[in-house]
Amino acid sequence: MSDLRNSQAVALMARVATALALATALNAFGQVPRDLLEEALDQPVGALEIRDVPIRDALSQIEQQTGLRFAVAADVLELMPYGERTRVSIEMRGLSVRAALSRVLAGLGLQMVVEDGQVVVVPAPVLERLGRPLTVAEAGTLSRLAGQSWSQLQESAERVALDFRIDPAQQPRERLQAALAQSEGPTALRQLEAACEALHWVWRPEEERVVIEARRDEIRRRLDWPLDLTYQREPLDRVLADLGRRVGVLVKFEPGALQLVQARDRTVDLIQREASVRQVLERICGNTGLRYEIDDEGVRILRPLEASAGPSRENIEQWVRIELEVRPGLKMDIFMRQDQLPPRFREEADRKLREFFGGQ
Repeated sequence: MSDLRNSQAVALMARVATALALATALNAFGQVPRDLLEEALDQPVGALEIRDVPIRDALSQIEQQTGLRFAVAADVLELMPYGERTRVSIEMRGLSVRAALSRVLAGLGLQMVVEDGQVVVVPAPVLERLGRPLTVAEAGTLSRLAGQSWSQLQESAERVALDFRIDPAQQPRERLQAALAQSEGPTALRQLEAACEALHWVWRPEEERVVIEARRDEIRRRLDWPLDLTYQREPLDRVLADLGRRVGVLVKFEPGALQLVQARDRTVDLIQREASVRQVLERICGNTGLRYEIDDEGVRILRPLEASAGPSRENIEQWVRIELEVRPGLKMDIFMRQDQLPPRFREEADRKLREFFGGQ
């Protein structure tokens, strides 16, 4: 048995050395295959201890030890509590780079992706939802969530307070606990992300607590983020899509909506500082007659109201109004879809429609 363990250890060491050496060699030519980088990230490395250094310096030390190449954009570091001066500590003792670095990055609302022959540090969804730089207290909250499972966190003195921005009648606390019990993940952070996704909710740190709200409310909050905007003779559809991209909200268009906007209103000239997407949407809708609505997926741009309510058979035949006399002198209107009417009433409604549209 001892010989078997020794041979397995030797094989593992050889595999690690091969993966890292090959990644280093190919790195010089900028030709590192994605699967090789992913494998190198998952291989255990020798002991490495990094204490209280800026993020870029920490990544440089890992590069020297492993041959992996890291990249982190300046705009990502601007979201850190102290910008580029934000300091981290990383300890690797028989751990893979992915395991050791993921926990540290998760505590800052960051994550790793492999692209273009390198490991790129980017904002995780929770940091994107925050929409501003992380505070020191919020980094502490994320670190607690990234350091242990949800059950361990609840049993420890470091448990995180939950702030539900959801109607209490929906029993949000009970529903979240049930979803967490079904969520798989090595950390409380992963479990919370999965549970909220299943419930169509979102979460974010707010100082030392976690705020949980409905996805639609989170979209409304994003639409109020202040932006500096400059558009010069930009097509209307590109402006609307760009506004959504700037705040991470999907913008969808009702078929034919933009075609109903007059030609002079299909381009946008706008220079505005500290403007919210909601303000710009209201301005565009006021000028063009377009409308918008918010749903769980994002913002939907709708046709002008008069175009939607025009006297076409497609619009009119969907609904019928039924006038009921509740008691003498008191009447009530009920609206029903035409296909919900009893057959005899449906035939009568269809006959009336044919008469109205001249037999078409």
